[in-house]
Amino acid sequence: MNIHQLSVRYLEAQDRILVRVNTREGTEMRLWLTRRLTLVLWPTLNRAVVEHTARQDDLGGMQRDEVSKKILADFQREAVLQEADFATPYQDAALPTSWPLGTEPLLVTEVHITPEANGPLKIAFNEQLPDQDNARGFEVELAPPLVHGLVQLLESALHLSAWGQGHELAGSAHAQASDMPDPEERPKYLN
Repeated sequence: MNIHQLSVRYLEAQDRILVRVNTREGTEMRLWLTRRLTLVLWPTLNRAVVEHTARQDDLGGMQRDEVSKKILADFQREAVLQEADFATPYQDAALPTSWPLGTEPLLVTEVHITPEANGPLKIAFNEQLPDQDNARGFEVELAPPLVHGLVQLLESALHLSAWGQGHELAGSAHAQASDMPDPEERPKYLN
């Protein structure tokens, strides 16, 4: 799959994140990420990116501690994001010629992340619903620029969703103590 564009948007009315993957061959895959799945996926994805980056940059078998791996991944991410194009809108006008999963987005229930030793990060998205006869799913192979772009887009969608409101999103690349809302300013809910 030769990925042309990625789109990650939080849709408030659905309270879900819509991910769209557009290929150069004219195909498009769409998937829904729910709050529950995303909040579990987010730290796992960040750990996988850190480990994958360290493995890709392995200099003579040198062992790195967790802090060094995180610094290396952050450095690579910043370098990649400097070159990334987030200004070009997702091309809705050029409708895909093929919808391998159908036009209805895949409701992701399982994600499998497989870092390749000297290759891309593979991510498999699967939909396993109880009333569904045929499971749907697909796998993407993401080179470092796409991995870091996906993480950046997902982080932006997470912040818009406010799913992590009141506590820091685990694994957030740009998380800082100053981003935390004051406990008195957090919304309060009554049953």
